[in-house]
Amino acid sequence: MATKPPRSARRNYALSALISRRAVTEARKVRAKGSAAVASVVAAHQIANAQTSQTAVAEMLAEQEIDSIAEALLNLASFTTAPDDLDRMVADIETDMEFDRLVASIVTDAARAAESVATAIRPNIYHVRFLSPPSCARCVILAGRVYRWSDGFQRHPGCDCSMIPTTVASPLVQDVDALVANGQVRGLSKADLQALRDGADLSQVVNVRGKKAGLLEAGHALTRGGRPTPAGIYRLAGDDRDEALRLLARYGFITP
Repeated sequence: MATKPPRSARRNYALSALISRRAVTEARKVRAKGSAAVASVVAAHQIANAQTSQTAVAEMLAEQEIDSIAEALLNLASFTTAPDDLDRMVADIETDMEFDRLVASIVTDAARAAESVATAIRPNIYHVRFLSPPSCARCVILAGRVYRWSDGFQRHPGCDCSMIPTTVASPLVQDVDALVANGQVRGLSKADLQALRDGADLSQVVNVRGKKAGLLEAGHALTRGGRPTPAGIYRLAGDDRDEALRLLARYGFITP
């Protein structure tokens, strides 16, 4: 079983995180100049992160020796936040910490949205959830799950799981029992661990605490500035991939 994500995936997420941190630093510097300056900095870093994701999807598939040709190109500028929308978001925050979180969040979201679209434009490509141990029990029970291109990825605040593009027969499966035995699963009580040693199922141990264990669908904003987001488009298209590609092109995310 795999213990680490593909090297290209690790490189991609490290670079994406670096871009988001740089966006925060640069946005702080120009904040006093007004919202237009902040919007320009944020947009530049969103485009950089979208480009990183587009390249990374191809690299991750190549590393797995999966041959899949994209049927369209991403329009990188479409993954930016409109200045008016960003202005409203900034107006709703009160502290410097909230400002930093906002900038980091929307720049990171651009990378995730671009990665989802870069996966959707390739036929017969799915994505698999991969842990970055140590991980919380909520994420561990979903490790190795293969999602369709249109399925939402559930996250909790601070979640660092990766979504790796792959095929439905993905070999990227992690040994959850080994993670538990090695103390790499956070949030389990002594009673939980004893129950597991006694043969209990990890999913049942975790889920008994609460439905869905506090996870939320990533990219849950279905519209932004009156335009559907990629997540919103997938919701509209359902299982119809051709319709999803048509809508992605209509709203400027890709060029067929």
